[in-house]
Amino acid sequence: MKNSYVVKDDLIELLRLNSKNLNSQDEDSQNIERINGSGQITKKERQIKSQKELITTIIENISEAFAIYNKQGELITMNAVAKELYPEKMAREKVYSVYEGYEYFDLDGNVIPFEDNPTQKALRGEWVKNAVIVIKTPKKNQITEINASPIFDEHNQLILVAVLHRDITESLQNHILIKKQQEEMLQKEKEKREALLKVIEMKDDFLSLISHEFKTPLAVINSAIQAMELLCGQELSYKAKDYLNKIRQNANRQLKLVNNLLDITRMDAGHLTIDKVNRDIIALTQSITESIKIFAEQKGIEISFCSSINEKIMGIDEEKYERILLNLLSNAVKYTPKGSLVKVIVSPAVVNKKHQICIQVKDNGRGIPDDKQSLIFERFGQADNSLARQAEGTGIGLYLVKMLVEKMDGEITLESKEGVGSTFTVLLPAKRVKESVKKQMIDIMVDDRLIKATAIEFSDVYFS
Repeated sequence: MKNSYVVKDDLIELLRLNSKNLNSQDEDSQNIERINGSGQITKKERQIKSQKELITTIIENISEAFAIYNKQGELITMNAVAKELYPEKMAREKVYSVYEGYEYFDLDGNVIPFEDNPTQKALRGEWVKNAVIVIKTPKKNQITEINASPIFDEHNQLILVAVLHRDITESLQNHILIKKQQEEMLQKEKEKREALLKVIEMKDDFLSLISHEFKTPLAVINSAIQAMELLCGQELSYKAKDYLNKIRQNANRQLKLVNNLLDITRMDAGHLTIDKVNRDIIALTQSITESIKIFAEQKGIEISFCSSINEKIMGIDEEKYERILLNLLSNAVKYTPKGSLVKVIVSPAVVNKKHQICIQVKDNGRGIPDDKQSLIFERFGQADNSLARQAEGTGIGLYLVKMLVEKMDGEITLESKEGVGSTFTVLLPAKRVKESVKKQMIDIMVDDRLIKATAIEFSDVYFS
């Protein structure tokens, strides 16, 4: 369609070659119809007539308003579309009289002087392409796209001007309407998004508040249990001690949920910080693995640890790393049947030319179906309701694990096959950091924290 709006080179050439004929004062020129002495039309006259008919046919078949002016600015001819678009104008008028009573504006409403309209520019030898002008006629305001082409002879002298008008009022108005509708839709979507973000923020604030409110009575419950065991331990029956253990286990389950919710809301709000210190990841991983052996043995599951390297000092947030590994181990123990094996494997790896440490937690349990594997890292995602009934969980542990791993610039993946087992792989950057916390302080706190963290993470693992 683009070629319809620009005067074609072959038509311009044809107009150039026939400029004298087009400039003739008589439309039925005697030069064309004159009969020589023998009563026959000469060959030259026949060619002139044929070419003029060809030009007329081409001009009339142009789908847009088309007009031709001579170098004096006189309107020589216009096609039917132009006559329909401008019914009050007739050929032979000067260009200044053709546009008499018309006003020109740009799309911003600024007046365009007569000497700067496309036809006048073309009469000065300028090419005008796709100029959009608002023409105010006595009957209407018309948005027009105009192309004006000066036509030169072989001596580079202006002989004609061809002008093509295209009424784009309706299409432009439709475009403006569509654009306005799109802007309104975007504004509505923006308002919806802002409202949604506000609701999410309110929800996170609510969860944070409720979680803190839960934490205080849970601390009181645990303190009461410890006091009862310390002060009345010798007087308690076996049945009473069993009840206390159940109270402690369920208090720890609630504490685990509260801690997870608090961490997620902090993470969403961007307030969860990572404090890395340089530690031996091999020794740390082995220590965490061995801390859960007593829980695994109660369920008849074997825990093994192996590493292809003896030591690797790297920057790690110990508390966050404990949460990650303990969660993966508790899931492995939780969903692996009695008599099975859970392995923790540490090895170096190079990914995208970067040195990393690979930590894998493997089990030979039931495995996870292919269509469920994408769910387990989602918030409240659970792979199997039947598994959830056997070992209840909230479905936010692995979501938090993924967030913590990514917060430490790592990544976590899953490979699983039904009836064979599952392997969770964590990749962490193996590089030292400038420590932000004194190492001595962490050494004092780490053992006690690990014991408490293990009890909390394994609180929802039931033993027969």
